[in-house]
Amino acid sequence: MNLNYTNTNFKTVSDIEIPDIFYRRYKSGISVMDELFGEGILPGSSVTMCAAAGCGKTTLLLQLLEGLSRNGYNVGYSSGEENTYQLAFTCDRIGVKKVAVANMTDIDELVDAMDDLDVLVVDSFQALTTTKKMNSRALEKYAVSKLTRAAKDKECTVFFIMHLTKDGKLKGGTIVPHTVDVNMNIEIDGEIDDNARKIFFTKNRFGPLNELTLFIGANGYDFSTPIVVEPETKAKSKKSKKKDELDTILNMIEPPLIDTNRVMKTLNIDYMRASYLLRDLVNNNKMVKYGKGKAAIYKLI
Repeated sequence: MNLNYTNTNFKTVSDIEIPDIFYRRYKSGISVMDELFGEGILPGSSVTMCAAAGCGKTTLLLQLLEGLSRNGYNVGYSSGEENTYQLAFTCDRIGVKKVAVANMTDIDELVDAMDDLDVLVVDSFQALTTTKKMNSRALEKYAVSKLTRAAKDKECTVFFIMHLTKDGKLKGGTIVPHTVDVNMNIEIDGEIDDNARKIFFTKNRFGPLNELTLFIGANGYDFSTPIVVEPETKAKSKKSKKKDELDTILNMIEPPLIDTNRVMKTLNIDYMRASYLLRDLVNNNKMVKYGKGKAAIYKLI
């Protein structure tokens, strides 16, 4: 049946002309980074870069901006946490020469600066300010709304550096990661080396959820020796990890009763993960549950 959309706001997708911006990409010339984003960075997109202190957020983005600048793009790094002398010193240490730096934190000033830029890094989102009077939650909404809208209108990709708490949670609310196009993360990959950094996406509206590991040293990241994780390998790895965790739980039941706390301590996982694994065993008739919530105990069938 053909529907008549004359009197509605709906359009058949075949009647929508897709703007050419969706088929263009900003390329840094750093092949592993361009491939990580899915053949390059989409103009006008918004990206969060989440990591704990000392993981190498600033270093990675400065090196990415340097590559983009050498490819002819106008790039800027604005910090509310380091002055321009500190940024210049870091740039000199890692061989970055062509990135423009500033100390702007005012949201409206950053929007104006985007007129002259193709890519802007905001370090950090939590340091943003405005002359308007509002509480922290309202400021968060205002900042992400205004800057992501400006990014699309001006075709200037914006990166927001986001800080994590000591237990790995995002500082502030969830408005920013829900609003932006891409959520990018860096973690220390201690299973490989203390200088290894796992870089991965948890959200990407315009590309795959890629993952790779790079090594970082005094001169920045080494892009010549990446460890690339294919999506199929990543999926298999998750399944293998889950199987190992379930086997560990089944083998630890002596005496035959356990609770969530014991699983958490044995596997070094949080309550949500422990509950998920125990529920899986119950649903697959491997264990039976007595009680509710954190007071529940589990018995091997």
